[in-house]
Amino acid sequence: MKKVIAIIPARWASTRLPGKPLADINGKPMIQWVYEAVEKSIVDKVVVATDNVAIKAAVKLFGGEAILTDIKHQTGTERVLEAYQHYKDEYDFVINVQGDEPIINDKDINDLIYTLKRSPHAIATLVGQLTEKQMVDRNTVKAILDDRKIIMFTRSPLFSNSIFIKRHIGIYGFSKIMAERIDKNIMIETSNEIVENLEQIRWGDNGIDFSYARAAGLYKGIDTQKDLDYVRTFLN
Repeated sequence: MKKVIAIIPARWASTRLPGKPLADINGKPMIQWVYEAVEKSIVDKVVVATDNVAIKAAVKLFGGEAILTDIKHQTGTERVLEAYQHYKDEYDFVINVQGDEPIINDKDINDLIYTLKRSPHAIATLVGQLTEKQMVDRNTVKAILDDRKIIMFTRSPLFSNSIFIKRHIGIYGFSKIMAERIDKNIMIETSNEIVENLEQIRWGDNGIDFSYARAAGLYKGIDTQKDLDYVRTFLN
């Protein structure tokens, strides 16, 4: 049976919230909330990939597993792919779960895994509902869909309230083949990626399809103190 590993990238550096993986949320570090939520899903193993010994030590303290990775990585995906090299012989699929998403629905992770296994030659990801405010917000990434796959991603404001426009939730599933194909040393960035500042556009520009699962959970990435305060209240 083909096994699935979830790898959670967690870096120390953050412009607005340095050390945020260790930010306290009601008595537990944020990375523990993420880790424990992912553990509830059907993944076979969960690992934190970090560039910081304090984060690694914190994960070990609550009984989790962590691995140190290069401090120079520019994206979470790069960090996940480095860590995956240590596990790829045993795990055929890898789930990239953002380390600043403490409100995760384990059933959404399960749906993502089912989607990935049905289409191993595509990259699987999650999409969710868009509010009117998010539709015109450049900080919200939108996914434009058809019945089977994502056609494009954009940060641009959109003014059409279509059932085929969703919010992209940056959790990905890769097969071993896809993980090898999107390696940054093989697949260089594209002009479209640079314009939108979205790494997944590089993959699409190189002919990779995106399958999707529809998320039911609430996702609130932690980028500011205000975000952190909101999540503390929500998880209380």
